[in-house]
Amino acid sequence: MPNLDKVGNLVIYLVDEIQKKHRQRLYLTKLLKLLYIIDETSVKETGAPVTGLEYRVWKMGPVAFDVYKDLRHENSDKLSIFAEAKKGEGEAAQIASVNKFDDSEFSDYEIELIDRIIDQFGYYQKDDLIKLLHEEGSLWKKIVDEQNLEKKFEKDNTSSYKIDLSELVADDPYKLSVFKTAQESLKL
Repeated sequence: MPNLDKVGNLVIYLVDEIQKKHRQRLYLTKLLKLLYIIDETSVKETGAPVTGLEYRVWKMGPVAFDVYKDLRHENSDKLSIFAEAKKGEGEAAQIASVNKFDDSEFSDYEIELIDRIIDQFGYYQKDDLIKLLHEEGSLWKKIVDEQNLEKKFEKDNTSSYKIDLSELVADDPYKLSVFKTAQESLKL
């Protein structure tokens, strides 16, 4: 997982701030959607993602697979010093922070962006976020249509297709260059 400390601290921040500002628990599906919205918004605005996570096209929208895999399975070995998933009602996994937030990985812009996303989408329920990310024109919808995944999703919730966030800035040479540079530095 690229940027483990940054991703882990972002999870802590999202859990704590959504609880504080919206008096809601944060569940895994909603967390995954918020991570995507943060990265998508940052790429649109600056060309660079906040996390460098890879997002896969799944039935319920974009999924940061590394985060899903790590938090969904009890033997979490990467994010466990930041957060844990507790089995709640049904199959829903409630995310709980297990450490204090450290802002040293984040720029002022990134904190401001994350706060905006929390203020705008933090009160949304997971189904509302899924619907939002399934809208016509979204990168998720584009891949679903191009690869005829709706049929696949009738039987399976996952796919190996990945969302290329650089498509958001493909028409802007400067932001595209920023994106490529950021992706390379985030993978180190």
